[in-house]
Amino acid sequence: MTRCLCLALLLTVASSIAQEQVDKADTQAKGAAALARLTMRVRVTKALPEPAAVRIQWRRGGEGLGGNVIRSSFLGAGDEQNIPFGAWTGWFALRTITGGGRGWDFPTIVVEGVAGGAGPKGQAASAKQPDLLADLEDAPKPTAANAKAAPVTVSDLVVEFEFADGGKVFHRFTETAPKGATVGFAFPGSALGDKVTPEFIAQLNGLSTHARLRRERLEALLKEPAPMPHRFALIGHLGGYGEGVPGKGGGSGYGVRHCNPAILVDECRTLQMLGVNSLVGSLRFADAAGFGSKFRQVYWGGPGSGSPMNMLQGNSKVIVDACPFDPALPPLMAESTKRAIEEHRAAKAKESWALWTDEIGVFAKEHIAHCGRCAEKFRAYVQAQKLTLVQLGAATWDEVKPFDIWGVPAEGAKAGKGKARPVAAGPQTPAEALRAYYTSRFMTHATAQVFPEAARQFKAAGIPLYAMQGPTPSWSGSSLDWHEFYDHGANTAFVFETSNRDARVWQWESYLADIGRGIAARHQMPMGCLVKPHRGAPAQRMLTVVARGTRVVEWYTYGPDYSKGDSFSQSPELLEQVARAARFLGQAEEYLYGAKLAGQPEVAFVTPRSSEIWGRSGGLNGTAFENAKWVYLALAHAHVPVDILSEQQLAEGKLERYKVLYIPGPNLRRDATAQVRAWVRDGGRLWTDALGLSRDEANQPAAAMDELLGLKDRVLERWGSVPLYGATSLGALVETNAPAHATFGAAGKMLVARIGREPLKPTTAEVVARFADKQPAVTRNRFGKGEVTVVGCWSGLSYSAQVRRTDFDMRADFLPGMREMIAAPALAARVYRPAVPGEALVEAVALDNAGRRSVALINWSYERKAGEAGKGRLQTAEKLRVDMAGMGAVKSARSLIHGPLPLANGSVIVPSHAEIDLLILE
Repeated sequence: MTRCLCLALLLTVASSIAQEQVDKADTQAKGAAALARLTMRVRVTKALPEPAAVRIQWRRGGEGLGGNVIRSSFLGAGDEQNIPFGAWTGWFALRTITGGGRGWDFPTIVVEGVAGGAGPKGQAASAKQPDLLADLEDAPKPTAANAKAAPVTVSDLVVEFEFADGGKVFHRFTETAPKGATVGFAFPGSALGDKVTPEFIAQLNGLSTHARLRRERLEALLKEPAPMPHRFALIGHLGGYGEGVPGKGGGSGYGVRHCNPAILVDECRTLQMLGVNSLVGSLRFADAAGFGSKFRQVYWGGPGSGSPMNMLQGNSKVIVDACPFDPALPPLMAESTKRAIEEHRAAKAKESWALWTDEIGVFAKEHIAHCGRCAEKFRAYVQAQKLTLVQLGAATWDEVKPFDIWGVPAEGAKAGKGKARPVAAGPQTPAEALRAYYTSRFMTHATAQVFPEAARQFKAAGIPLYAMQGPTPSWSGSSLDWHEFYDHGANTAFVFETSNRDARVWQWESYLADIGRGIAARHQMPMGCLVKPHRGAPAQRMLTVVARGTRVVEWYTYGPDYSKGDSFSQSPELLEQVARAARFLGQAEEYLYGAKLAGQPEVAFVTPRSSEIWGRSGGLNGTAFENAKWVYLALAHAHVPVDILSEQQLAEGKLERYKVLYIPGPNLRRDATAQVRAWVRDGGRLWTDALGLSRDEANQPAAAMDELLGLKDRVLERWGSVPLYGATSLGALVETNAPAHATFGAAGKMLVARIGREPLKPTTAEVVARFADKQPAVTRNRFGKGEVTVVGCWSGLSYSAQVRRTDFDMRADFLPGMREMIAAPALAARVYRPAVPGEALVEAVALDNAGRRSVALINWSYERKAGEAGKGRLQTAEKLRVDMAGMGAVKSARSLIHGPLPLANGSVIVPSHAEIDLLILE
């Protein structure tokens, strides 16, 4: 008989201030059918002080593990709620306690003593085996008599577990809690099939055995000693422990999964094998294990992951329409900053960084359209952008307000019966369009202005402040613009996360890192990164961000798995990959820590922010933004190093260091356009593609660009669309009746324009290539001493078309012809290319560290054959040639993996290149 006493589903009501996208944990598959037959029971055989009876609760989920907390209680064998000390509980459905998932689950058991006897009885559930929902929903409530029974705090527990299949016991173990009243166990749902197997039993353990086996497995794989990073900070998580009286962090309470210091010791030893020398959130657990001195390289601490806007919520249960300009916010932030500085000083780490807001998004959207305070700040913002009343279509500044880009009806507008509320119209005039554009940008400004004073206070204490950036430039974009956020002085450190799950876009981590490298250099900030091993390619992600200046890497997240959701610590394969990546970093540290690019890139790639803004409201629906990311990858596959600039940086000029500019996207600010024209006239080479540079920031025709491009009458023909990428899987291009004339020849190869084309109409430009119907496909225009190349298709998306199939082969699917066409201006200008591997998907980053030269090699090539599942399999590069003619004089080369390599005519052959390597040059 299955007994169930009560269920509480704990829901946390949080402020609705959120961004468009957050990276979410992978979902679990439904559990095995055999789980319906399994039951469990427990008994307490030791507790101090020893009580006459105990109450035993279980809970799962929430409190760091994701989802909601679900909790209930065991009943005694005779249905009593207060179970005699030393007696077994009744049998309880294991599916109810674990949640019935296919992956790992980590239920927690909490014990409290009860003075007196067994007390009142509860009610038993139905004698038939209930399904999951019935077991939860039909549970009786606790009796009033039992609720009044006085609890007794106990510690130093021993709890025995028994598991049965159809009433027959198949497994037993014991868990201890020397410092409190909480124990837990690990349930391996993926190891359970249609019957209980030895494999399943071997993994069904208490947390102490689970943690010990994890450490022992890793130790067996890493028998040889190796240097670990001591200058780089590798950050890990260590949570779930509690001790003492009940409460958060105590012997039972929020987030407490065990009270056993021996588990902490095992976890600390495992973290050390992963190269971890720093912690996030708290150091007290490492101190409790006696390992505190090993984890104080860098401390990542508070104020914390929540938005400062949440402080305006207070204790109100009603969601507050908070304003980022609310004068009540700065004093609240000042007090929080003071407390956080005290926290960091108490940590006594060598270095501390302060987090304030995780995966930050803009702090206000629709609110802006109807807030008088925001309207006042908006006027000041556009005045600082040097806009005039004439441009904004206003007679006085009092008339200038944010444009309602959200379609929120004006205050007081009501819907008729059975009808939707009226929606505000989009911009109807150039002046309104300009106001709409700056309203979009104002969201970033309103968010950024919240932080500078706190950033100054932290900086005065020697603590960099950061808001963690989600990888939105590699997704479908965000209302928050990375460049503008930091231009406002919001933070003093740049930290982002790598979360892309599809192997075909993992190299976009290099795109994110190049954006971050530019921002960090522009504002002289340190750079950090959260690498998620369970998203794939942990070694490649680590090396690509480190090669671009990151010196603090968080393995997000070790967990441990029983303490924090969306973790990788339960995967032996990932633990080994991370450990080997850390050993590599330790061996390479003298070359990588503090290294800079060996030379200045001579190509600049401009992020299409204005095109991103108008892509959301125009007919392109993000097409230009998606296209730009693949243009970047085509340049990377051609081994052309780039700096990534914002439109603001273009507007500031200072472009003399660059030979070639790549500016994909239809829209460009007018002040940036003026600088680009002058730069091309002085000898620069400019590249763009479909509808490129045809419109300004107000989405109006950019007449100033017509002469520069040598084109007129810009019109796009469309027969398809691109699904917006959102962190998970890459979708195929959608095309309907693609015309046969979409093909064109370039560099002796036949290319195909995908989802659309722009038949170019030259005025002064020469035609370089034509579509099959003789319409111009590629043009080149001389302008002063420079020239402009325009490609009449979405070249990046066309480059990506073939790799988007489910059975992909990245080595073969990226067609060289389209790549060469994109890279042609850079190659013709003989731009700086210090190291050129013979494989397009092997990235080379040339570095110099005070005269110690090296080349980081990163292999991004994967394949997935028809019928296969999973992310894909790495394609190893055999006998990889790396041409280093651009590195200058090289006398010898050594691979960190293979040792000395023969050098011939400025090239080396790497015998076999898997994920990563470092070529060390003399």
